[in-house]
Amino acid sequence: MVYVVEIKRDREQLAKVMSGIREWLDGQRFEPSVFRCTTDDKTAAFRLEFKIESEAAACAEAFGGEVSSAGGTFLA
Repeated sequence: MVYVVEIKRDREQLAKVMSGIREWLDGQRFEPSVFRCTTDDKTAAFRLEFKIESEAAACAEAFGGEVSSAGGTFLA
């Protein structure tokens, strides 16, 4: 099972949020199997995939994201 965290922010916050997520992950010693970012004109969306549910939940809580399960596959 894969646990997906999706975090959305204003695009203007892209660098700050990406850096914050990376620093937080390093501090927690969490390693998501996927860390992707997509943008449009207004929004930056971050997608992190974890194998451990508690890590996904902690990440979502830290950054105001949402957790869902993906059954082990990446949903484009």
